[in-house]
Amino acid sequence: MRIDRDFELKLKAEEGKKTKELFFNVYIDILNLLNTANIVGVYSYTGNPDDDGYLASPVKQPEIKQQYDEQAYRNYYSMYINAPWNYSRPRTIQLGVSFSF
Repeated sequence: MRIDRDFELKLKAEEGKKTKELFFNVYIDILNLLNTANIVGVYSYTGNPDDDGYLASPVKQPEIKQQYDEQAYRNYYSMYINAPWNYSRPRTIQLGVSFSF
């Protein structure tokens, strides 16, 4: 979404000279207006953006159970595997001004 407004500013000139005009535009750009977490990538084994299937795999259970703190390992692995690049960018707001003369 883009909201903008044009402004015209007339500068006084010396007598006998042409007045100078300055135009500027103030705008706000809002990207991903609804802040939707659009999925742009998934793990091939599960088809989910936040689960690669490692923690649920029966083959890997003995390896997971050998960890010092199994629950902490599962928590940290879940945080690691939940990749932010599997989702679109969050809402961003940009404010700007453009000048012309």
